[in-house]
Amino acid sequence: MFNKMIVYEALKRSLAPDSIRRLTPDNQTNGQDGIISLLIHDVFGGEILKTHKEKDWHFYNRIDGERVDFTKSEKQKPVGVTKFEDIPSTPDETYDYIDKEDYSTFFMKFVRAFEETIGLDKYNPGYSV
Repeated sequence: MFNKMIVYEALKRSLAPDSIRRLTPDNQTNGQDGIISLLIHDVFGGEILKTHKEKDWHFYNRIDGERVDFTKSEKQKPVGVTKFEDIPSTPDETYDYIDKEDYSTFFMKFVRAFEETIGLDKYNPGYSV
């Protein structure tokens, strides 16, 4: 079972402004929808979805049939998004929108933070730091 609160806590701990170049202290998820949605897909599976955002795309996930977007609170839509279109995307497409070095750093920080929070071996056997 996918526990959004545990994942959210691990994301908060791994999204430090010094770990990903484009992050700011004021908004740690600003512009990070691609990197977060790819990480969620790579670790927990599910689908990567996208929706139009002004002149670009906004990426998020669907896990167990539920839309999951860690870039804003559950009640807010990301800036520039008027409605979620739930257009299927792929990891390859999402990867084109992110910095590869940032993703590697973020992935390792997330795995460590998640391991400290709950332990990947308890959550998903086969993953470990």
